[in-house]
Amino acid sequence: MNADQPTPATEDNVNAIRVEAGTILKQKREELGLSQKQIADRLRLRVALIEQIENNHFEADQVATFTRGYLRSYAKVVGVDEDLVLSALDECLGSQPQEQPMKSFSRKTNRERHDSRIMALTWGIVAVIVAISSVWWWQNQQKDVVEVVIADEPALVASASENAPDIQTESVADAENALATEEPVGEVDSLSPAEPVTTDAVDTEINNESDAVQADNATITEEITPPAAEIVSTNLMTMAFSDDCWIQVKDATGKTLETGIKKAGQTLQVEGKKPYKVILGAPENVSITLASEPVDLSGYTSGKVARFTLP
Repeated sequence: MNADQPTPATEDNVNAIRVEAGTILKQKREELGLSQKQIADRLRLRVALIEQIENNHFEADQVATFTRGYLRSYAKVVGVDEDLVLSALDECLGSQPQEQPMKSFSRKTNRERHDSRIMALTWGIVAVIVAISSVWWWQNQQKDVVEVVIADEPALVASASENAPDIQTESVADAENALATEEPVGEVDSLSPAEPVTTDAVDTEINNESDAVQADNATITEEITPPAAEIVSTNLMTMAFSDDCWIQVKDATGKTLETGIKKAGQTLQVEGKKPYKVILGAPENVSITLASEPVDLSGYTSGKVARFTLP
């Protein structure tokens, strides 16, 4: 057999002449006249990694996904078929490696969403707690006012029942004094039987008696009628209401002079021993005068209970 005759290709010869992946890439690089540094710069890899690929140093514990990715990029740069290079790699490793799935970067986004939901839930709970606390405080304020009203109602009733007989007694005594001050009306002098009685004389006498009676009544009226300009008591306090308002008034002895809810348009007068302790549920709806002098309530905030002492 001639030595120059080519050797027939058999399966054993094909397996013997198979080239590894790194060798294929190295040969193609040298054909193109490129250096390892030029390839590393184009792929943005280290020169040591290019040397490792060309020397076919593929460690079994190395991540297969990165190794195959490097070989694909290298093959594109030098213009070699990617499938040929990857097939040579698989044959070198002895089996088809399983590409490991890359980790998703969406975990951070999912965590942020989870944190946002927790934060929103936390703020919602805080808002509910604040709302419940506000309602509880408002109900307690209303309850305190109602309890004060209920507690003072029996005292008001007892005070009214105690004062009623005194008022009646004073009224009867005043009437008796008024009657006592009346001057007795002069009696008509009896006519003398010896004198003759005529119609003109009788009319004249009747007219004279009527004039006397009217004069006496006028005198009585003047004595009973008080003077036009009465002296106002320095202890008299008058309250006028423009709208509904709960009040409580106590004098210096601690006696409750007035308490309860007053309606719009009502006017109240109280008199006792000063100073007065006054509580107003709605001070903006009340105007007060003490001994005909107006009391300034502009310093009390609308919607809040006012507590003060007069004078």
